[in-house]
Amino acid sequence: MSLTQSAATQRRPSVVRSLVRTMRPHQWVKNLTCLAGLLFSGRLGQPEMLINAGMAFAAFCLIASAIYLFNDYVDRDRDQLNPKKAGRPLASGALPVWVALVALIGLVAGATAMAVQLGWTCVGVMAAYAALNIGYALRLKHTVIADVMCIALGFVLRVLFGVYAVQVTPSPWIILCMFFLALFLGFGKRKAELNDSGETLSGARPVLHKYPKSYIDLVFGVTATITILTYMQFAVGGHHDPTMVVTVIPVVYCVLRYAHQVAFEGSGESPEALFLKDKMMWIGVGSWLVLCILILYADLRLVEFPHP
Repeated sequence: MSLTQSAATQRRPSVVRSLVRTMRPHQWVKNLTCLAGLLFSGRLGQPEMLINAGMAFAAFCLIASAIYLFNDYVDRDRDQLNPKKAGRPLASGALPVWVALVALIGLVAGATAMAVQLGWTCVGVMAAYAALNIGYALRLKHTVIADVMCIALGFVLRVLFGVYAVQVTPSPWIILCMFFLALFLGFGKRKAELNDSGETLSGARPVLHKYPKSYIDLVFGVTATITILTYMQFAVGGHHDPTMVVTVIPVVYCVLRYAHQVAFEGSGESPEALFLKDKMMWIGVGSWLVLCILILYADLRLVEFPHP
């Protein structure tokens, strides 16, 4: 073997590393939304429900990674023509197709087995999530508005899966909160991609050509507003304890912080990466979580509903 071939072999990532990269474990932070049901149901202190919620999170990590494998398999030829995506393991050949397909089958089997343990309602929700994402990968990601709607519905299904896993009935307001929050993040992602692509949109995802910047700016602002309003209704009308109203403050901060990062810092192409790297966002989310736990589990009462 020549020195050139030896160096190329050393630089080539291993199949295992390529598989893990394609599974995108950094994206699993999105699946923390599966734990919303556990938090707001008041069952955080019940060991059985903790196990169920943990299983729900793990199951969605597996099915989400299977979807990423499927998506990269479908897009592998197109990715080879895109300078930003040509280095993906399936597009570059670092990950053999047969390995990806075997892993995909294994991930789906593992996720399905966990869902069955959680109940047939959870199986139905997971099947809906898989069908939605298959449609997204094959067609809908190239369809204006529908692409972001699919992302938002995917988050709603995550929340529903987690709610049913802890054996409670979902509130309509938690569904609306998650839907509009995900729409807000999705349009923020499109806005950041448009800003990063410049005027030519060369190498950008095809659907970006169908999004005028003025339209993105409009819906980005509208979805931010509706996100805050639906959370306000969830906090005030969806709980017996009116003290939940104080959690509106960190929610508003986080929404405005994300909007600022997208509009002025050029962030937002990867909302999960922004969340992981932005310390101020961590403070905002952490404050919201602490307040929710104190109010729901430590019986913190700061305000009361007015007596009729």
